[in-house]
Amino acid sequence: MRRSPKSLWLFPALLLGACAPTEAPVDAESSTIDTVTQGVLYAPPAPASGNILDSTTYMGQVPVPGAVQTTFTMNPQYFSFGINVSAGAQAKLEVTHLGSSMGLDTGLFVYGPKNTSGSYGTTVLAQDDESGYGQLSKLASVTFTQGGEYLVVVSTGTGVGKQFRLQLDCLSGNCNAVDPAVYATCDTARVGPYVDDCMSHWNAEGVPTDEAFSRCFGADDSHTIYENNCYAANPFKPAWCAGGEAQWTQWMWSKCLNYYTVDYGLYSLSLSAQPLSPGLQSELAAINTACGQNEMCKGAAHGYSFSWNHALPPSLDKAVEAVAAISQSYALYGSQFDAMSYADFTRFQLRPQFNSLASDLLNEYSNGTESVQVGGYRFGYMTWPDACTIWELDVIFFPESHRVLAFEEQYGQDC
Repeated sequence: MRRSPKSLWLFPALLLGACAPTEAPVDAESSTIDTVTQGVLYAPPAPASGNILDSTTYMGQVPVPGAVQTTFTMNPQYFSFGINVSAGAQAKLEVTHLGSSMGLDTGLFVYGPKNTSGSYGTTVLAQDDESGYGQLSKLASVTFTQGGEYLVVVSTGTGVGKQFRLQLDCLSGNCNAVDPAVYATCDTARVGPYVDDCMSHWNAEGVPTDEAFSRCFGADDSHTIYENNCYAANPFKPAWCAGGEAQWTQWMWSKCLNYYTVDYGLYSLSLSAQPLSPGLQSELAAINTACGQNEMCKGAAHGYSFSWNHALPPSLDKAVEAVAAISQSYALYGSQFDAMSYADFTRFQLRPQFNSLASDLLNEYSNGTESVQVGGYRFGYMTWPDACTIWELDVIFFPESHRVLAFEEQYGQDC
C-alpha cells in the first residue's frame, strides 16, 4: 500500500452479524503464525496520547464469532472494532473476499488489551497486509495470552469508496467474553428478590440476621441465582449470563456478598488515629485555658480515619459503635442520642463556649460537599442539689471523606 496523509471521517453505516462457532469456516492453513508481515503495511500513526484508538474511527464492539461490514470514505482511513476475549483464546481475523470490493488493498492490526485507564497502547500484537484473497488481509490465528478488550483495526491507503467485510472466527477458548464492566457492581435488581425472600424466611423462623445471612450466601445460593436467571429458555437473560457460571461466581457474586454485607449492617469500622490540624488543636487549647479551673467547661477532640471499599456508603451508627469501642468517655455510661445533621448539632447541642469551633470542626475532615452527620452518647450525674454534670461524646461522621471526629464536651446544668 502507498502512504498518504492521515485523516478521519464520520462513522459510515455499520452492519453486524454473528454466527455460532460451529458455523465459522476453519482455515486449512497453519494456525501457529500469530504475526505475518508482507508488502507495505499502512498502520495507523501513533498518537501523542499513547492510545492507538485516538488515531482510528471507532465502530463499536463486535462479537467473536461475528462479522462487520462497512465502506471506506477517504484515503487513508483506519476503522477500529473492540472485541472481548478470555485469556488463552485463539481467533482467526480476516477481511473476506465475500463482501469486500474488488481490488481493495487493506491492512489488519490487533492492539491491546485495554488497560485500566482505557488505553490500548501503541504496541501491535498482530498484523498482516496481504495474506488473504488478493490484497486483502488475514490473520490465520491470534493467541490472546491475557483476557480483556482488544482493538482490531482495518486500514487502507487507496480504498476510498470501497467496501470491506471483517470476519472474526473463534478457533479455541472463550472468544466472546463478557465485558468486565458488566461485573462492576452487583445486579441487585435480579439478586435482591432472592436475597430478600431468603432473609425474610430465616428471620421469620427466629434466626439472627448474621446467621440468616450465612445461610443465604453460600455456594448453593450462588448457583441457584445463576440458574434462575440464566436458564436456556429465558428470553430476558442478563448480560452476565454469557460469561458462564464460573465468572458469575468469581466476579459478580463476590460483589453481591460485599454489597449485602453492608446493606444488612454486618460489618464494623476499624478506626485509625488521624492527627488534628495544629490550628484546631490551638483553638481548642485556648478555649480550655480561658475556662481556667472551671470543671464545667472542658472540651477534647480526637480524629480518626477508616478504609472503605464497598458499593454502599458506611453508616453513622457504625461510626458511633467504633468510637465507643475505643473511647473512655464518661458519656458512655449514659445513652445514645438521636442522630442529627451538623447544622442541628451546632445550633442545639454545641455549648456556647465552643461555638467558635463550629466551622473548624466541620472543615477538619470534610470534602465540602458531603452530608455530615452527628451521633453519640450523653450522661448526666447529679453533683450537688439541683445541679448536674453532663458528659457528652459527639461523633461527627464524614461518610465520603472516610473520617470521624470524636468531640467530648463537659458542662454543668440544672438537673
